[in-house]
Amino acid sequence: MSSLSTVYVHYLRNYYRSRSFYLMLILILMISSLMTYFSFRYYSKVPEFLASFHVTSLPPVLRYRVFAYFWAFVLTTVPVFASVFFGSPAISGEMENRTAYHIFQLPVGRFTLYSGKYLAALTVSVIIALIYIAFQVAVLRVLLGMGPVPQFYISLGMLLLFISTIMSITFMVSTFFSRNMYAYITVLIAYYIVLDALNIILQLLYNIDPYYLLNNVAASVEEAYLDVNITGFGAPGSLSPMPYATVARNAYIMVLYLVVAFVIGALIFERREVK
Repeated sequence: MSSLSTVYVHYLRNYYRSRSFYLMLILILMISSLMTYFSFRYYSKVPEFLASFHVTSLPPVLRYRVFAYFWAFVLTTVPVFASVFFGSPAISGEMENRTAYHIFQLPVGRFTLYSGKYLAALTVSVIIALIYIAFQVAVLRVLLGMGPVPQFYISLGMLLLFISTIMSITFMVSTFFSRNMYAYITVLIAYYIVLDALNIILQLLYNIDPYYLLNNVAASVEEAYLDVNITGFGAPGSLSPMPYATVARNAYIMVLYLVVAFVIGALIFERREVK
């Protein structure tokens, strides 16, 4: 454990001193500021959004869940970019910069190195996400005069699990390459193009609900507030929160992704050779 904590602290310092961290910090502050502006600017437009659901009254809790739903949309994108910035070069960067020559000679097991670096990247990604969450809680407290509803904690739990999962997958992808750019591109294409294409093809051509795809289970972050489908495919959903059984299923799927990707990545890292 002492070796793991040493590796973790070392890489954590590297991450929060890096340009990537400050770039993500600036980005999340800009997004948080924009969401704050839009929340106050379009406060009165909420009934229009609910018109298609034939809502005759808007209780405070429902109003809170509607605003939190829109705030949560960003939270399925930020972790992907954080994982690209912090996770994609985690292993491929060591190979490209030839620093792997040095770290592989350290009296520390490769699994410990891999785990420590993963936990460090995960920590800075969670910090970035929690800054946005803090803005959300503060803005909705001022705007609506309410603290977090129970669905907030479900959404937060799914967010932390999603960050852990996408970071695990990104680390695994990073072990395949010796160039940072390849790892960056692979993660972005896989998540934003391949998964979306599979989702559309399976739903439109085969009438199959691919609930097991990562981008679909990650939707639990916002659908914990409203089980609404705005993609245009499938049922439109409802204003009720996502059922607990569905949340539990999605959490289980993400845990599977996390564990499988972490094990594969660690095994590949154990066998990597510096060329």
